[in-house]
Amino acid sequence: MYKYALLCAAVMLMSGVFADDSTSFSKDCFNISGTVSFNITYKMADDKLNSYEVMLTNASTIPKFNCDQTKGPIMAVISEGGSDLTIEFDINKNKTKVASMDPQHWGVSKMVYEYTLSPADVKTVGRRQATAIGSYFVTPINHTYSCSKQQVKLENVTIPGANDTSVEGEFINFSETGLTIRVGPLLPDTTDYDYHYCKADQKVKDIVPIAVGVALAALVVIVLVAYLIGRRRTVAAGGYERV
Repeated sequence: MYKYALLCAAVMLMSGVFADDSTSFSKDCFNISGTVSFNITYKMADDKLNSYEVMLTNASTIPKFNCDQTKGPIMAVISEGGSDLTIEFDINKNKTKVASMDPQHWGVSKMVYEYTLSPADVKTVGRRQATAIGSYFVTPINHTYSCSKQQVKLENVTIPGANDTSVEGEFINFSETGLTIRVGPLLPDTTDYDYHYCKADQKVKDIVPIAVGVALAALVVIVLVAYLIGRRRTVAAGGYERV
């Protein structure tokens, strides 16, 4: 009885921990779920680098988004604590490659993180904007992107203003754990979505069956060797006649 109660308490505690770390953002045209954090690297007064981490929580909101491609790219602004993460999606429904996006694929084409630097040792206090432009989380259309762990470096950091002054040396690492992203209309049955795994997870999936096969082969060899040794001892003891 006591063991069962302790087990339930442990499960509830672990569930609470994971629930606090994981976040989910949904609109009609997209869903983003997982643990997201930003490792912010900045310059101190002596020009050396320091860093700190900020995590997105369930307190985040989506004050702005667009699901109508005729009005611009599919996008969302995720806000929390005075910081804003803007994500723009590129969806290529054509049968030919458009820009850097493969045919019949979607992906994140731009990530912008706006934040305020205020640590006591920072060289220049104030607002910052970090940007990454490229092709991230690329996935076939009608598939959900899934990755256990990945980072995207936002190294184009500027001080927003009339001239958008560039800040050398500062950057942000966008880190995700257990991230899933769906782009497209919400289907009635979530099982209709096939998952597209990131390269790191694909390698793990390839390694697992190989490792299992090797382990089974080793087990067969061990059993065979044990049988031969046991048979030899039995024959030597006169238990069986040689054929």
